[in-house]
Amino acid sequence: MAKAVSYVCAAFGAVLALFSLALLSVDLSPPPASSEGSAAAPMGSGAMFDAIAHRYDVTNKVISLGSDEAWRRRLVASLALEPGDLVLDLATGTADVAIMLGRQTEAPTVRGVDPSARMLDHGREKVAAAGLSSKVSLELGDAQDLRGHPSSSFGKTCMSFGIRNVPDRVQALKEMARVTKAGGLVSILEFSEPSEGLLAPLARLFVAHVVPRLGVLMSGGARDEYVHLQNSIKGFPLPAAFEAEMRLAGLGDVKSTMVHPGGVYLYTSVVK
Repeated sequence: MAKAVSYVCAAFGAVLALFSLALLSVDLSPPPASSEGSAAAPMGSGAMFDAIAHRYDVTNKVISLGSDEAWRRRLVASLALEPGDLVLDLATGTADVAIMLGRQTEAPTVRGVDPSARMLDHGREKVAAAGLSSKVSLELGDAQDLRGHPSSSFGKTCMSFGIRNVPDRVQALKEMARVTKAGGLVSILEFSEPSEGLLAPLARLFVAHVVPRLGVLMSGGARDEYVHLQNSIKGFPLPAAFEAEMRLAGLGDVKSTMVHPGGVYLYTSVVK
């Protein structure tokens, strides 16, 4: 028995060593500038996410170490869904949150909005496979400009790991407040580089060096996109500063809760 355990440990160690070498071999330096070809998609844009849509879900699972689903469950629970709710899910991507919302016993109707057409294509396939096409609809759109949706048209609004990619965060927050009914809940799940606690240095190291390399490996070479992920987390405001932006946008009873010591926060608020 002891010998078998030692063999398993040795094999695991070898696999871990090979994986570490593979990570270290990933070059994050920018490629040489080229005068030919089309301009690269703006980082954080729908076009950028179009380029990584085909491996987005599996890459997320690996980068989050399998924790992303539990984080999203916390977001859904924070909305305190009620029968008849119409819920807006911004930055819906491949519809993980929208599907989770649609499966709730309260049976809400869900509208998912995202700026990436290819992410939405994958999302629609997943919605259909889950048998939720009658409850969950997805559309192309921009969180900064929801003019297609009347004021006070949603009972609850949420956004998962998307607000840091929005150029004008306060404008997007104002739009969330506008389209959500008075007294309705607005919840946001987002990364922020941890600055305090015993695990903060380890988390910063993981975000700076492991996350982009894992992203490049899992996505098949999307260097710019996953370096952007690292930079967008580093550049996102600390919780107190983002809470202030939410209040500036007209949201009340703003609170933040650490969901994971690696820098995942849940922000909750009520529309005034």
